Amino acid sequence: MRSGTTPIIGISTYHAQADWRGWPEEGALLPWTYVTSIKDAGGVPVLLPPACDGDAGEAEATVARLDGLVIAGGGDIDPAYYAADMHPKTDVNAPDRDSWELALVKAALRLRVPLLGICRGMQVLNVASGGTLHQHIPDLVGHNNHSGTADGFGVHKVRVTSGTQVREILPDGGQFFDVPTHHHQAVERLGEGLVAVAWAEDGIVEAIEGTDPGEFVVGVQWHPEQGTDPRLFRALVMAAEPPLSERIIPTPSLAGA
Repeated sequence: MRSGTTPIIGISTYHAQADWRGWPEEGALLPWTYVTSIKDAGGVPVLLPPACDGDAGEAEATVARLDGLVIAGGGDIDPAYYAADMHPKTDVNAPDRDSWELALVKAALRLRVPLLGICRGMQVLNVASGGTLHQHIPDLVGHNNHSGTADGFGVHKVRVTSGTQVREILPDGGQFFDVPTHHHQAVERLGEGLVAVAWAEDGIVEAIEGTDPGEFVVGVQWHPEQGTDPRLFRALVMAAEPPLSERIIPTPSLAGA
């Protein structure tokens, strides 16, 4: 690392009931592959449970202490956040996570903290930027190839367009390649400051990125933490250098100042 200090990477988590040695208890949960992916890429993983109910000030204070941010995969976002009626197949079950992750993303974008959104995380990035979602992909493409299995991940192919940040990270991505997948929703209208950079064979958007070349803002619809390719995580950790101790963080204006 340039500074000799390992970048701290926050990862959003589930807030869910779990079994703890035989009794149910609420927990801040995350598949371990996210933790190992960040650690193996050279970062320090820090879990960010949805404990602040979307408070913008708390989210900004949290992100200001991070060198990078991952918004992890999970369930569907409440379509009220993008002014849409709920599709019968939409499963909204994490209102505190919705509000918290949207606040985290907006804070990361304002503070220019490197951001990687994975699956749901890409969708949160798009919605936080004013975009919308397709709520059930099979209605569009007529198949379930994106959905994986009931209890696991499937595989489908994606291709990354040239001249983009994601293509720089995955230079062999100009040809269709296999990715781990488990989702039934996808980006519809892009949010402000975002561009689509990868697609599945059926035309579904599979990656987006920010339009500012000086920032690391990337979302992928697939699950790199479930595969064997570490390059997206390495790119995030590299973008997170220098760490907090060497960055200049904007200070919010004081009311009445």
